[in-house]
Amino acid sequence: MNKKIILSSFASLLFLSQAANAEFKVGNFGTLSFTAGVQSEYISKGIGQNSDRAAYNAAIDFVAPTSIVDFYAGYSKISATGNNYSWEDARYAGIRKTIGSVTLDASLVETLKAGNSKSNQNNDVDFTYKATFAPDKAPYTIGLVYTQNDTNGSKPSATRTVGKYYQEINGSYNFGFATAGISYGENKNDVDVTTVKLTKSFMNADFTLSYIDAQRKGAAGAGSNLDKDREYLTLGVSKTF
Repeated sequence: MNKKIILSSFASLLFLSQAANAEFKVGNFGTLSFTAGVQSEYISKGIGQNSDRAAYNAAIDFVAPTSIVDFYAGYSKISATGNNYSWEDARYAGIRKTIGSVTLDASLVETLKAGNSKSNQNNDVDFTYKATFAPDKAPYTIGLVYTQNDTNGSKPSATRTVGKYYQEINGSYNFGFATAGISYGENKNDVDVTTVKLTKSFMNADFTLSYIDAQRKGAAGAGSNLDKDREYLTLGVSKTF
């Protein structure tokens, strides 16, 4: 991991963070926002995605609120290392509805890991459903997440399916000086993931320190996407323009 590059990236984002947060109106349809960030390591569902190196990300998001539901769509790009690819692209769209203290969210995310030839193109689609309980003016939230992949996971053997779906329970508490979050997720028959994080807004940027404990599921055997039990400590900073 190149610490000089990481420190330089954090410094650059701190410089950019002096710009005020901004949303751009798109006529009467909705708003457009841009996000840029860097993290010491990119971890997804307990598995490192960028060979223990810093990951850079950028995203553009569009939100169109209506009297019934909010529609949203976006595109993001993040550093990732795999079979002849170095970036992971995601296109997503969804709807959101708040009923009292509960927000319901349903989305479709297409992830593309573009290799250097047609034979290396790797894309899949996730269907994700979320429910978040966040009482008005309360310092805490509680959430549930369920994601199913269009591939229905992989089959390392005739009797075992790995990663067919991912489910998570999470919560957060705003202490004033910072917001603490904790989550427990299971990638079916693959990896159990516990995450504890602390997020702090500073100089118009969001800093997140995360501890991630990833436990390889015994039932996964040689078919697990995680080579062994792992622990990660990551630091990330992002800025929305």
